[in-house]
Amino acid sequence: MRLRIKVFTFVSGHGETVVGSTQEEHVNEWLASIDAKVVHVTQSESERPGVGHHITICVWYLPEDA
Repeated sequence: MRLRIKVFTFVSGHGETVVGSTQEEHVNEWLASIDAKVVHVTQSESERPGVGHHITICVWYLPEDA
């Protein structure tokens, strides 16, 4: 098995969500470009005082050639 992980991380504005953002489009474009089975997805958030929210999205996937 050749399980892989792709990590997306960014700092958003205060109260911004991933849904409907440019980050959502970036993740969707990446998903459309791979030939793989998505196994697991996680999202975590933490507040950065004075900056905004730090958001990390992890996508575990198994490439079709594995």
